[in-house]
Parts: sequence; structure tokens; C-alpha cells
Amino acid sequence: MENLSVGSRITLDIRKQGINGEGIGYFNKLTVFVHGAILKETMLCEVVELYQTYAVAKIVEIIRASTRRVVPLCKFYDRCGGCQMQHIHYREQLKIKQSIIHQALSRYTELNRQEIDVMRTIGMDDTYRYRNKAQMPLKNTNFGLALGLYAPGSNQFVYVDTCIVQDEAVNLINKETLSLFRKHDLLANDSSNPEGILLNLVTRYLASTHTASVTFVVTDFDERLKIIAKELLAKNPVIRSVSYSINRKKNPQVMGDHVTFLGGEKQIYEHFEGMDIGISPDAFHQLNSRQMRILYSEMLKAARLTGTELVVDAYSGIGITSLILAKSAKHVYGIDYSSASIKDAIDNQHKNHIKNVTFIEHHVERGLPELFKKGIIPDVLIVDPPRAGLQESLIKAILAVRIPKLVYVSCNPSTLAKNLNLLFKSYRLEYIQPIDMFPHTASVESVTLLTLKSTHKTPEPVRG
Repeated sequence: MENLSVGSRITLDIRKQGINGEGIGYFNKLTVFVHGAILKETMLCEVVELYQTYAVAKIVEIIRASTRRVVPLCKFYDRCGGCQMQHIHYREQLKIKQSIIHQALSRYTELNRQEIDVMRTIGMDDTYRYRNKAQMPLKNTNFGLALGLYAPGSNQFVYVDTCIVQDEAVNLINKETLSLFRKHDLLANDSSNPEGILLNLVTRYLASTHTASVTFVVTDFDERLKIIAKELLAKNPVIRSVSYSINRKKNPQVMGDHVTFLGGEKQIYEHFEGMDIGISPDAFHQLNSRQMRILYSEMLKAARLTGTELVVDAYSGIGITSLILAKSAKHVYGIDYSSASIKDAIDNQHKNHIKNVTFIEHHVERGLPELFKKGIIPDVLIVDPPRAGLQESLIKAILAVRIPKLVYVSCNPSTLAKNLNLLFKSYRLEYIQPIDMFPHTASVESVTLLTLKSTHKTPEPVRG
């Protein structure tokens, strides 16, 4: 790029906030991303990466600071990368998350801003200590075995002794477990210590029942894990379940394919909306229990059930959404590919004496079209896909059966917008409600309501 190279120092006015929380400015029409910069600030920056269409720069000096800039509370903030917006006042973070959705819709759809009803982001009063689960890697360091995180986009390990967005109970359990690993001379598995077995520590704590589960993710089993499990259960009464999972690094997920219990109970429980919800170590559960209540409330508000509807809950997880919907619907079908989640969902259904739900263990991409082929066409479809969003083939199947109402729960504004652009062929966007499930990060959760554009006659649904 003419007049610009890696190492160049430039002055930038920050024109907008990017989808990853970074500031964005322009140098001779080249887009420059600056981590830690805020809208309307002026920065002296140094270019650290240069590409044909954009550059990445770091802050050298803040020439004009935003009134929304605050001092991050976390001592690891500049190195860890787990949070991206602690340096921004929380009220501004909520506005940014609303803006990120607007940006995604502007980029991937033809809607103009006046056609888009993106509501104000619903935030939290206490924006710290909200995460009920930690998945943290272990590494051998110069000062011994350590627990931490990897800096984004690198193999640089950052030792983190406490995380201020994790529940204090999680931080305490992590410290106790690390201490026992050290006591029993267990090592992390890395290139310099192939004899080590430790990969990750997974800790989940549920405040509603004051219970926790701990899972050791390892390359191989070691008898010392049994001893550590026994000592953990004796040391901290909050810990009710200890297990291990073998992952020999062929699995890109943190957990391996199976979980083996070492002591305590096989599940811990969440009290939620009058129900007892059992959660296995390898099953998905919302990471923010406090905001979870708002998320489900917004889903119900969008669904507007009257008791006569047939509902399909796609990507149903451990069944909380399906069981809540069942209280106001005629029948609910829940679909999820995870055998652990479906097992928990069925157990939770029986435990809470809810009969009008059918859970199906299947990939949604195949399981939902199979329901359609059987003539089971829902009045309301709830989708809560992973970050990759809905596959195009699944969207085509949805469009073909003309479901009256679609509620799309998203954790990725970009894939939401891309999916909406296809769904707009038959659906009208009513509104998007952002919900801040992860304060101080760039993650944006939202609930979108779509309704069928016309009143053409649709096939009579099978009532379950």
C-alpha cells in the first residue's frame, strides 16, 4: 500500500466500532482496525499488519480520548483477550451491540435503517461475575503448572489466577483444583512435556442450587485423578460432581467424546421457572444464568403462544426452551444432535412431569425436514443455531412449508443477517431484541421475530 508499511505511524480518527469491539478508522480510504480504540477518538497508531484491503494497528498514543473511556478493572485485560470492551463505559457497550446488529443488516441485506426495528440492548445491573462456567487450558510454565487463557489469534499463554467475569465460586474451585494438580505432580500436555496429561479444566457453578461440577480434560487417564476427585469433593461441599474426559486432540472441541465420572453425582441442577433442570458436564447450558431468564422471557414474548399451537424448538439443548414453551403450547418437538443434551432433556421432562413434548436426537439440518415430510408443520418455529447460523438447505426447507411465525435466537449478528436475507423471501422482520449475555465482550445475543408476509393458505399442521 503506497505510503504505508508495517511499522508506519499514522494519526487516525475512529469513525465506528467494529463487530469485534475494535475501533475502525480510514487512511487514504484503507480500513484500519485498532484494538482498544473507541468511536470519535483520535489515535496515533502503529501499523502491525498490512493487507490489500485493510490494515491492523496498535495504539501508540491517545490524542483525543472518548468521554466513554474507562479504566478496565481486570489486571489481565490487555493480554488475555477474553473481554474486548472493558475499556468502554457499559451504557456505551449496550449501544455498540445494538449498532453491531444494524451494521450486519446493512452489510448483508437490502433493508434500509428505517425498515429495521432493532430495540435497545437489554443489559445487566452487575456486569461482573456472571459466567457460570469456565473452560480454561493448563500449561507448564517457568513457575509451575498454571491455568489461564490463550491470547486471541496466538499460541501465547496468559496465566489468569482469577477472572472477574466468572462467578467467584468458579474462580475458587479453579484455584483449589490447580493446587491439587500441583500437589500430585500432574503436568500439562504440551510439546516440551509429552508425558503430561492435562489439557483443560471445565468448571460449572449454578447459583440457584449452590452446586458445581468439575471435569478434567486429559489425554489419558491417570489413577491420581481419582485421588484428586476425592479430595476436591471433601474439600469443597459446593462441588457435587467430578469427572474426566479424554481428548487426544483429534477432537476440535474442548471435551472428548465421552465423560467418565470419578465421584459425586452425574448431574448438577438448576432451579428455573419452577422446574428442576439436570445438567450433565458435557451438555450445553446458558453461561449467564441471570440473563437467561430475560432471554427466555423474550422468546416467549415473541412466540405469543395461546395454548393451541404446535411448536418446534430446533437446537433444543437440554430442553429448557421446549419445557417452558410446553406450558403455553399444545405440543412441542425439540431437536438436537447432542446425545448428552437430549438425554438430559428427556430426564428433565420426566422429572418435571411435562407430557406434551417430544425430543428427537438428530441433526436439525436433517431432523427438521423429516418432520415436515411427515406433515408436522409447526405454527411457531424456534431456532437457536450455533455461530455458523442456519444452513441454506435448511432455510429452503423452512421457506417451502411457510411456517406462520419464526423466532430466531442468534449469537452472531453476521450469520443472522445472512440468514435473514434469505428468509426475507417469505418473511417480514417484525423486530430484533438484543440481549447482553456477555458484558464487556463483543458477543451479541438477540431474539428476532419473523412473520409470514402473506396469508396464503398453508397445509393443515399435524397436532401432536
